Amino acid sequence: MTNVSTVKNPNLTKEKPDSPIKKAKNDSINYEKINNMETFNRFVRKKNAFLFGTTGVFLFLYILLPILAFTPVLQQKWIGNITGVWVYSAGLFVMTVVLCALYTKMAPKFDQIAAEVLREYEQGGEK
Repeated sequence: MTNVSTVKNPNLTKEKPDSPIKKAKNDSINYEKINNMETFNRFVRKKNAFLFGTTGVFLFLYILLPILAFTPVLQQKWIGNITGVWVYSAGLFVMTVVLCALYTKMAPKFDQIAAEVLREYEQGGEK
């Protein structure tokens, strides 16, 4: 539709260049090509190693509490009248905070690597 302002200034009707998000929505994404990229596979291996490794260690330590709680190891008094079960349980809270801090430190690195993989994909694939 043409109005007075577009007749006086025809540049108003020109379409603006597509933003990267709009461009990505319009382009069809070749997921198979991304899956075959070495940088993508390296990124997935690195992220999975971190996630499964930390999850395994932390889950093992959580499950160990109910097992060790009924053994003489944690039934002994460690600090005054405080038994090892309480100390170990408090350690699990500290461990949770450490896990959160570790993940928040690693997440931006993973985001940066993912952006590099996408940039490589947009430039045509393999480096």
